[in-house]
Amino acid sequence: MSLTVDINVPEVHETVRSPTDALRFATAMLVAIGTFFVVIVFPDVFGGLGLDLSEIFENTSNAEAEIAGLVLTAIVLLVPVILVTTFMWRREFRRLATVVLAAVVGAVATRLVIQWLIAILGDAFTPSTDDLVVVAETAYYPYVAAIAAAISAAAPWMTRRWERVAWASLGLMVIVRLVLGSNLPAELVLALSLGAAAGAGVLFAFGSPSRQPTGLEIVETLRRSGIAPKRISAANVDARGSTPYFVTTVDGDRIFVKTLSTDERSADILFRVYRRFRFTNIGDEPGFSSLRRAVEHEALLSLSATASGVRTPELVAVGRIGDEDYSMLLAQRAIDGRSLDSVDAEELTDDVLTGVWEQIATLRTSGIAHRDLRLANVFLDNTNQPWIIDFGFSELAASKLLLDNDVAELITSSALLVGPQRSVACAVSVLGPDAVASATRRVQGPALSGATKAALAGSDDDLAAEIRAEIARTTGQTTPPLDRVRRLRPQLNRDSVDPEEGAPA
Repeated sequence: MSLTVDINVPEVHETVRSPTDALRFATAMLVAIGTFFVVIVFPDVFGGLGLDLSEIFENTSNAEAEIAGLVLTAIVLLVPVILVTTFMWRREFRRLATVVLAAVVGAVATRLVIQWLIAILGDAFTPSTDDLVVVAETAYYPYVAAIAAAISAAAPWMTRRWERVAWASLGLMVIVRLVLGSNLPAELVLALSLGAAAGAGVLFAFGSPSRQPTGLEIVETLRRSGIAPKRISAANVDARGSTPYFVTTVDGDRIFVKTLSTDERSADILFRVYRRFRFTNIGDEPGFSSLRRAVEHEALLSLSATASGVRTPELVAVGRIGDEDYSMLLAQRAIDGRSLDSVDAEELTDDVLTGVWEQIATLRTSGIAHRDLRLANVFLDNTNQPWIIDFGFSELAASKLLLDNDVAELITSSALLVGPQRSVACAVSVLGPDAVASATRRVQGPALSGATKAALAGSDDDLAAEIRAEIARTTGQTTPPLDRVRRLRPQLNRDSVDPEEGAPA
């Protein structure tokens, strides 16, 4: 086996604005804002909870528990000292500045918020009668926030194990101080959440280490998966939510490899959350529990489609890149051909379009919804046979809504090239009039993928309305009302046209 591999991929940037940091910031801020409003609306909840905890554990607050609390607190207080010492020893002053800035921001934000709540709620928020205790404990919370911010900001440079140890130590200290009655739950929740938000926010503002794998890491993962690469190069193809590569093996085989990192998973979660608030009735499932589960889900759907008789690339390998689950790869046999969005309209003959719909019919029979049936995800090989690719957003045991959405997506995207008449006619010839007519209510911009929606909005004519009219004419069925997809929509005049749906509002 040759050990020399020709690696022709872009260099990984040292720092990036990571969607993972944005997701962590948003999550921590939601916790902080939620806690703030609960305290404002129900001030006795956290105060009463603190008193209840004190009563429950009043017999526990003995000398041994006090000593344990002090020891654990001392260990946690060493975290920023260890971080600063490590970065200075390695002369990593940029990282040191990031951690220090995050700690300062977290401490200041926490102090301001707690002082604001004390000014609003007074004893309902801090029921202690000892002013010195109030001052001491109020000063303690910003320090807790600073530690949380430091851990959050240093996380990209820490291994998963040490990051868990740091958070676990801080969590144990919080629990011990609650047991001892030293702190109240509201202040601690605010301190921890604001600190975590400060760390993630500073990272997002100034950049954190790129989580994208390097070419050498991809090569090593392929070798562990039993693939001997000879050449790897970046692939100039549409691969939403992943980074694509073409690999040539020492045996001359061509393999399509796409890598997915925690950044892509975080971006997917943020996109799903946005869609959940922006749209309704779109059939989105919750995000996967981990990056590994997301890649395994795509591999499962690809194998299921192959087993059902769908023409899709053979799955070659699924692998973890590196020692941590920060990046994964999925490898498939490469197809010699072109995606339908890159072929001339003249090449999309009725035979080709019918062949594509036959593949879709097989997917529907197996209960598989592709959920991204753009022309970019349909390949035409050198023998003019269509292939369905990219099952990253697909679902097994799909609902009728998702299956109808697939039909609407492919009819609309193909109509952009061949026109509504041929697009609808080929679909009806394979699926039948009822299946196509049922998809009419989904032929609207907000129900389609971003690429198809953008192309639809850029068309000169009201293409969506033409497609719906053509479906009604071809199937002989009445055009049903469109599904309500957007949760909020502007008030338009009776005769005005909704630019996203292409139909009178």
